[in-house]
Amino acid sequence: MENKDKIELIVNAGLQTIPYVGGPLATLYFGYKQEKRVERIEQTLKEISSELKNSQLPSLEQHNKDELMSLIDEVTDRIENEHLEYKRQLYKEYFKNILTSPTNGNYEKRKLFLDVLKQITPLQIELFQFILKNPNVVDLQITKPGVDPSIIRSSILQLENYGLVVSTLHSISLGGSNAGMPMMLNVSTFGKDFNEFCLSKK
Repeated sequence: MENKDKIELIVNAGLQTIPYVGGPLATLYFGYKQEKRVERIEQTLKEISSELKNSQLPSLEQHNKDELMSLIDEVTDRIENEHLEYKRQLYKEYFKNILTSPTNGNYEKRKLFLDVLKQITPLQIELFQFILKNPNVVDLQITKPGVDPSIIRSSILQLENYGLVVSTLHSISLGGSNAGMPMMLNVSTFGKDFNEFCLSKK
């Protein structure tokens, strides 16, 4: 049994224990959850079909079928479980791109793209695209109204961990409020490919 299924059983059992309303509440919750999952994937597939109807798609023979099916299986699962409409739109673009250009010999890279899509947040995407448009920007100079600077620093570190951004030492400041080691940021080659494949609507 997959971990996701185990968690759902635990949640179901936990809801059942709530006095008086537990049974009906568990039924309502899982019925609603399943309905929303079906709606998400059904709507997304309708949009993909509509947006690709005038496209010339590669034949299945041009794809590695096992690799393609593996990616489709995973991306549809992500769409079903994604609550943010913004992220579902990114998964939709990814889905379209694995159909419009052959998945053959590039599985590892496309799987990595999908893994990053799962982890990356809207704020991280915003920061990533800012760095893309502003090469050699210094991390300490990046701010956003209403967002704690520590969250921005942490998000930039995550972008580096994903392999999307690379940093080089800009300078060293000793003492005062600006003490530290400011880093100069640039988007990596992998990051540029990720942006082209996953974030650039065609």
